[in-house]
Amino acid sequence: MPDTTGLPTFKYHPHLYEGDEVSFQHGVCECCGQEVDAYIDLMYCREDVNCICLNCVASGAAAAKFHGDFVQDAEPGVTDPEKIKELFQRTPGYCSWQGEHWLTCCDDFCAYLGTVGTKELEEMGIADAVIDEYEARDEYADIRDVLVKDGALCGYLFQCLHCGAHHLWVDAD
Repeated sequence: MPDTTGLPTFKYHPHLYEGDEVSFQHGVCECCGQEVDAYIDLMYCREDVNCICLNCVASGAAAAKFHGDFVQDAEPGVTDPEKIKELFQRTPGYCSWQGEHWLTCCDDFCAYLGTVGTKELEEMGIADAVIDEYEARDEYADIRDVLVKDGALCGYLFQCLHCGAHHLWVDAD
């Protein structure tokens, strides 16, 4: 894993540096103009942005400068406008087939933990609970046999920051 010393942490994306969302290579931040060795290249805005340093994400400077967001969509149910700003304007999104969809619980956004399949959920001992809860949403049904980490039908695992419950979102190619 690359050196992340000095890089900001993100409440709603605590494992950011373990996934594929950050490019660990040399670039020049299009927001602050600083040379950086870690950046993201995805932002929902009108301009074609290819290099945003993590400090400009965390501070909200990039969202303000480019009038954009880092997260495409989230469940309703969070009433605090500051939490909404923190997710959309100060938290890097995650890579998914159709665009990220952030889950909520206890009047807050959940922490995104990463991609999972049924195998990983079973190893964690939470497969029955999160699959049953997900299938009750009437999105995809009978996912247990076809849910594969980073597969054509992929699970995205979240955990509530307050009650600790795990929640699943599923997306297909």
